[in-house]
Amino acid sequence: MKNVTIHVHNHTLTMICALFIAFTSFSQGHMIEIPFSDQIANSSSIIEGKVLSKKSFWDLNRQNIYTVNTVEVYKTFKGPSDATIEIITEGGVVDLRAQMTSLSLDLSVGDMGVFMLHDTNIRLSAESTTELMKYESYSAIQGFYKYDVYDNKVSNPYLTLDGISNKLYSRIMAYTESEFIHVTDFDINRHIQTFLERNIGGLALSNFDPVIITGGTGSILTIDGSGFGPNPGSILFRDANSGGTSYFTTLDSQIVSWTDTQIQVEVPSRAGSGTFRVVTSIGPFIDSTSPLLISFSQINVTTQSNVAYPTQHANNNGSGGYDWSMYTTFFLNNAAKQSFTRALDTWRCETGINWDIDATLTSINTAALDGTNIIRFDNGDELPNGVLGRTTSYFNGCSNGSDLEWFIEELDMVFNDGTNWQFGPAAPSNSQIDFESVAVHELGHAHQLAHVIDNNAIMHYAIGPGNNNRVLSVNDILGGNDVQLRSTTNEICNSGLMTNHGCSLGIDENELSNYISVFPNPAKNEFFIKNNYHSSIEKIELFDMTGRSVKNSNFTDSQGLYTLSTNNLSSGVYLININLEGKTLTKKIILQ
Repeated sequence: MKNVTIHVHNHTLTMICALFIAFTSFSQGHMIEIPFSDQIANSSSIIEGKVLSKKSFWDLNRQNIYTVNTVEVYKTFKGPSDATIEIITEGGVVDLRAQMTSLSLDLSVGDMGVFMLHDTNIRLSAESTTELMKYESYSAIQGFYKYDVYDNKVSNPYLTLDGISNKLYSRIMAYTESEFIHVTDFDINRHIQTFLERNIGGLALSNFDPVIITGGTGSILTIDGSGFGPNPGSILFRDANSGGTSYFTTLDSQIVSWTDTQIQVEVPSRAGSGTFRVVTSIGPFIDSTSPLLISFSQINVTTQSNVAYPTQHANNNGSGGYDWSMYTTFFLNNAAKQSFTRALDTWRCETGINWDIDATLTSINTAALDGTNIIRFDNGDELPNGVLGRTTSYFNGCSNGSDLEWFIEELDMVFNDGTNWQFGPAAPSNSQIDFESVAVHELGHAHQLAHVIDNNAIMHYAIGPGNNNRVLSVNDILGGNDVQLRSTTNEICNSGLMTNHGCSLGIDENELSNYISVFPNPAKNEFFIKNNYHSSIEKIELFDMTGRSVKNSNFTDSQGLYTLSTNNLSSGVYLININLEGKTLTKKIILQ
């Protein structure tokens, strides 16, 4: 992908700052908050610890991949006092197969904090067997309170506390009514003090470019300053999965270059809008004074060698796309079925993603790699506490020289049957969760889009009771179109190309293509829009792949031929929105 440098003026930076403040104050997620007291009561073990290593394995039936995270225990607040335990999380990579499940806890080596845990009944392949106690996180990503030792803060997606030992410890013990047990000789205050003592100054961050960028796309952020040192350190971005309450560290492989005065880094898939942090190899660190804006982000497969790769769709059903199958009880819930179909059309009509619903119902009632792309409600307490819905993407990979390529082999989607849903089309009440909004969001994950921090976007990490967000933003469309473009033009692993799906709502793009055409494509200095439709075009707007509007025209009579100059635009892929009759026709164009 061609990187486009974007210059943003002061008023735009002010707007970005205001947006970031609004984003971080939005507290609900595509899950329901589990109160701290409930987490304490329902956890069989509560420990403070650090992730030492991680490795992924198949389950006994080779239907799902799980990651075993080996954790050194510092303190025990509840349960057994083992020096080392294993925490099992959903997803991972085994050889050339990968799996990713939305809203599952995804830990990195070095992550430190307090874990709310419960016993697990997951049984993995024989090679994973150890004598260590095994647990799962209670309430998925809510069950990990991650430490930020640079700022002496601890957070999960719903709670941030300033002061780890004096705020978090006392809060836990107020509910357990007992003192914690020291398992190893570790003092968080002494640990934090070592970081502060290493922050000796002499570090400056003067500029970064661009200020608007995309995550998980290979886009490169350039950071200028001084005192970075000759050896690579780390870049920490706001974690979009937690709404920016914690940081996510880039992979070493994503550091493109590092000198004393300039750093170039690929923006990772989990990066969200907000300030970012530079940590040098010898200790000093500094935060950016203004926020970086992540317009959209795409899912990556990160291998066990810690290299992140893009993903794409393929010809899974022999007809250029994928067939979804509804389990019987989901199909018989007519309101849920219609709501999901509207959500499906939302994506199909905007990006052309080739998804269909199989008319034949399935008796398969499990989320597993079994050849069926299933839509269903969960069984009992199958979903982690607080999770409204989740999407599992199963990937198949192959070698391409020194690189790997990954395509989607299967998709499964599960919704919580105990939620007070509003299936629509009416708006939800203050106590209801809007099903269509959650379905559009989860289909965005299936489309291979990751979370962002932008409450105008479908892929915003959060939605609360009484709210609905069923309409794709420009950035949602741009991100989806980028995945769709490579899925329809770049065949990998002999999987076949995806084709575009015809829209079934309102003005059909296939129908309009007989009346409205954009040419030439690719274009150089200009392109033309020919309108033979019975209604006049009201507006034409051109967007680059970061979601920035780069050219627009408003008019009242555009029947005939319209010319749009592109002399001042960089080469690359752009999205054209053509507005007529209150609807929007979207086309892609390549500028050379």
